[in-house]
Amino acid sequence: MPWYREGKVAIAAGQTTVTGTGTNFAANSRVGDALQGPDGRWYEVTNIASGTVLSIYPAYQGATIAAGTYGLAPMQGYVKEAADRLRQIVEQFGSTLAVLGVATTAPKLRENIGAAARGANSDITSLTGMTTALSVAQGGTGGSTQATARAGLGLKAAATADIVGTVSQSGGVPTGAIFEKGSNANGRYVKYADGSATAEMTVTTTSFSPVAGLHVSNDMSAPTPITFIAGSAVLSGNDALNNSFLVAGRVEPNNISVKAYFTSSPGVPVRTINIVVQGRWY
Repeated sequence: MPWYREGKVAIAAGQTTVTGTGTNFAANSRVGDALQGPDGRWYEVTNIASGTVLSIYPAYQGATIAAGTYGLAPMQGYVKEAADRLRQIVEQFGSTLAVLGVATTAPKLRENIGAAARGANSDITSLTGMTTALSVAQGGTGGSTQATARAGLGLKAAATADIVGTVSQSGGVPTGAIFEKGSNANGRYVKYADGSATAEMTVTTTSFSPVAGLHVSNDMSAPTPITFIAGSAVLSGNDALNNSFLVAGRVEPNNISVKAYFTSSPGVPVRTINIVVQGRWY
């Protein structure tokens, strides 16, 4: 590498600052280079402030000069620094380079590092860092959230509803479980997500009267285990011996009123009548 001698320099006796005219120290010298001053002596370059200013060591030993010739000589320190840098790179990335091997094509590189290849793969255990969800056609769901995944798979609201739980609705749209099954002091019931409902309860006769060849019970009433929409429910029933042929009555939102009609004498005035009510809860 040739020495750099462009321009002139000004140096004061006993000083360490060298000022150049028509020079470009920054592009043509480095700290550690040797400066041959106008006095013919050698100095170490300790700092390069700009293209026209640098510092030397020791202080200039010649007489002050305003426009002297000089020379900047590169030293073997360049080679050492380059070797040090290369060693740092090898220490930092050597293991990585070893894994990459001598691959010259993308398929060979994937093979060297054990990456998934195009085509069938049986060893992919996880995918991370993806910013776009796999489509359904690619074997994914098409969504990055539970809601968008369900939409991509064409799943409706039933996909998130409990089969048995508490039913609910908002504006006529089911929002809770598919079925609700329960019981209370008034009887048992099943409510469905579509709004239909069934209730089971019992009433007890206290007396019978003969009417046109039938035996007609007293009027009976009982609260229902759930609330029905007015006008939506019907009822049916029979007694424990199954010999009543008709139960007639009406269903109010929270109550039933019925009579039992027997084709033969019930024998005793107290009979338990099983009632089933079918209607809607919304």
